[in-house]
Amino acid sequence: MIRLLLRSLRRNVTESRTLFALTVVGVALGVASVVAIQTLNQGSMQAFDGSVRAISGQAELSVLGMTPAFPETLLTTVLGDQAVAAAWPLCRTEVAVQGFPGLLLDVVGLDLLAPVRLPVAGRPTTADQTGGPSAGGMDGVLAALTTPGWVAVTPALAQQQGWAVGDSLLVSSGSRTAVLVLGALVDFQSLEPLAPRTLAVMDIAQVQARLARPGLVHQIDIQLRAGARPEAVAARLQERLGPGVQVVTPEQRSQDAQGLLAAFRLNLTALSMISVFVGVFLVLTTVQASLARRRGEFGLLRCLGAGPGQVVGLILAETAVMGLLGVGVGIPLGYWVASLNLATVSATLTNIYVLAGLEKLTLPPRVLAMAVGVGLLGAAGGALGPALEMARRDVVVLLAPVNLHEQTGRAARRLGWAALGLATLACGWFFLGGSQATYGGFIFGGLMMLALPLIVPLVVSLAAGRARPRGLGPALSLRNLAVRLHTSSLAVAALAVTVSMLVGITLLVGSFRTTLISWLDVTIRADIYVTTESWARAGNEAFMGRDLLADLRAMPEVAAVEEQRRLQVRTWPEGRRVWLNGIRAAGIPGAELVGRLPLQSGRPEQAAAALQEGEILIGEPLSRKGGLAVGDTLRLAGPLGPVAFRVGGVVYDYTSEGGTGFVTMETLLRHFPDEQTNNAALFLKDGRQVTAVRDRLRQEYLGSPLIFRSNQDLRREVLAIFDQTFAVTRTLQWLALLIAVLGVALNLVVQSRERSGELALLRSLGARRQQVFRLFLGEGLAMGVLGLLLGLGGGVGLAALLILVINRAYFGWTIRPSLPAGDLLLQAGLVLAAAAVAALYPAARAGLSRPDQLTRDDI
Repeated sequence: MIRLLLRSLRRNVTESRTLFALTVVGVALGVASVVAIQTLNQGSMQAFDGSVRAISGQAELSVLGMTPAFPETLLTTVLGDQAVAAAWPLCRTEVAVQGFPGLLLDVVGLDLLAPVRLPVAGRPTTADQTGGPSAGGMDGVLAALTTPGWVAVTPALAQQQGWAVGDSLLVSSGSRTAVLVLGALVDFQSLEPLAPRTLAVMDIAQVQARLARPGLVHQIDIQLRAGARPEAVAARLQERLGPGVQVVTPEQRSQDAQGLLAAFRLNLTALSMISVFVGVFLVLTTVQASLARRRGEFGLLRCLGAGPGQVVGLILAETAVMGLLGVGVGIPLGYWVASLNLATVSATLTNIYVLAGLEKLTLPPRVLAMAVGVGLLGAAGGALGPALEMARRDVVVLLAPVNLHEQTGRAARRLGWAALGLATLACGWFFLGGSQATYGGFIFGGLMMLALPLIVPLVVSLAAGRARPRGLGPALSLRNLAVRLHTSSLAVAALAVTVSMLVGITLLVGSFRTTLISWLDVTIRADIYVTTESWARAGNEAFMGRDLLADLRAMPEVAAVEEQRRLQVRTWPEGRRVWLNGIRAAGIPGAELVGRLPLQSGRPEQAAAALQEGEILIGEPLSRKGGLAVGDTLRLAGPLGPVAFRVGGVVYDYTSEGGTGFVTMETLLRHFPDEQTNNAALFLKDGRQVTAVRDRLRQEYLGSPLIFRSNQDLRREVLAIFDQTFAVTRTLQWLALLIAVLGVALNLVVQSRERSGELALLRSLGARRQQVFRLFLGEGLAMGVLGLLLGLGGGVGLAALLILVINRAYFGWTIRPSLPAGDLLLQAGLVLAAAAVAALYPAARAGLSRPDQLTRDDI
């Protein structure tokens, strides 16, 4: 059997190179989709874990604040526990480096006498060279403690930016600036290869004094004595330290980040599997074509005593080899696709989820194993049906080439009823309780995607049956799809599934973008927005000075200044991350402020009064995920314990999928003291030129870490971030479309071979090469049109599922459906053009048929 398998594979490669290559490429593209997404998904978690391990890799427990920062005096309580061998505080913030646009340093302030390993790149520096704490012994520590602004950065960053030990860096945290002196190079990546190159180390006292807040820390790392049980120590410390902090293991920190990214990663994974699903149709087409061509060979094997199981095994083994070749091509291709999307995914992680950005990718063993599994299972899934069909057939039947198509034609109606039954069962299950399941929306969508291909043979046969050919024209092209239904329906099905995804995602993104624009029209009312260079990543510590705010209020062009403090807190007792916004709107009436927070439920007058009375307005995602409505109580973890807010209204909010709450600044400071403003909005007096005032402010504060944006500037940036977030999704769409188009090409290549006698007969009857060429080109376009029409219907259903079910369940946003007609028309044209291009090679090949190729068997 092995010799027969090798001989069969050799024949496939030598005699059917095009079919073989198309199949391998199809499998490779499906594998590439999965590898790309899983590499990015794993990379997002590895970036977070790498950042944690680089600094806290020796810690067995960590104390984290339920609010951004907590008093450093808790360190005494931690050290008082008999199971604690050592503990040290950390103060973390991100600072912008002036003169290096877009560069943010992740500054970690720590006790340089703590037992923390910090490797130094290259030869250890000496005290004379202001060496670091790990290079130069106590002299290096002394230099780090006594040199104002001493900082150590990674060698990779220093090399990239052209820095050297002794250089000075002007950095900013909020509106504050500080001069740092590069004292040493710390190679975190020697300890943790995935550590970000932007990590920097300073003495904790210097960080608190220059960049953060004195007396407050963000983390305490703990080493335990031998034999101590981390869970027991964590529980004991949690009770002693109180509700303002949480004591967690490294695994719990990773799980928290995974929960934050769960919806983002799940959506990409589901979309990548559609490419695999489409690739199965490609394998189906190839296997069926191969079996039809080799039916005599299998009939002979059966006559010589080969059993059905041996026939199935031979076919699956051949397909497995193609699957493995596809895996071999798909893994590097997927890694390349992931690398192309590295920057966009990194921007999503930093802009939306405020996590460590991606700098480099790896291929974890689990991703490689998944790629092999997907390639082999996808290939086997496509080959299993034809293999079983071939094994069951009578030897005489194997010699009748048209029988396969005739049988599919007879089964088309049964398949249609099966599609209807499956769709009915899926709808019944979903609407009678399945929607409450964790992955209910995805399961329902998968079942409907399975039902779509089942109805394709019926649709093709009905559409083709209405065609009345009067020559070698479009009607005959359409009619030929029904004649070769067994293979043409697979190509149409693959295209229909792909177009469904294409249309569904386009409708979702277009509707979301339109909804976001409408929301921005209501919420972005100020004329000029003021923030700082470090606020995007270090919002918790990026404050604006009171003197600066006073100067802005004193400007003659300014009618009112709205201040905002945005900090990340956790719900109590669940511990879910939410954003709390404190707003001070001097000169802006409360009702107008509520008007800029569009209400989903509640009355504007009551909501305005509720804000002034200390209540909270919550965003829709927080309302949905927390099961909260007007009048309910939201409990947040405060610095001294849980803080209860009565919900005064629910507002539409698209700033965070985790959830957002809005209170007055006075209410915020009552429960979260010492918090300061981190951005401001200026309302200009009537008739003032926004652009002129913005430009004057930029010139006046030139060299400061302030960013001034007009209303239109901010809107453009928000929409640019939105478009960037969906960049990976678009890559998946086009990968799936490419696989489906390959299915069209493969189908027509198969037909050009199977119909060689028919084409020769047409040529002998006087058909010109151009006519045969147009006949095949018409078949490709016919498949494109049918796939497009079916896909449009499936895409509308998929969009409804994404917008009304999956989006609300996983993200909590209300998206108002809209029709991006321009995008849909463009995609429809691209689909038809792609189908036509895919048909060019098979059509040209068919046009080369000659009358002398006609044999007695073809007459």
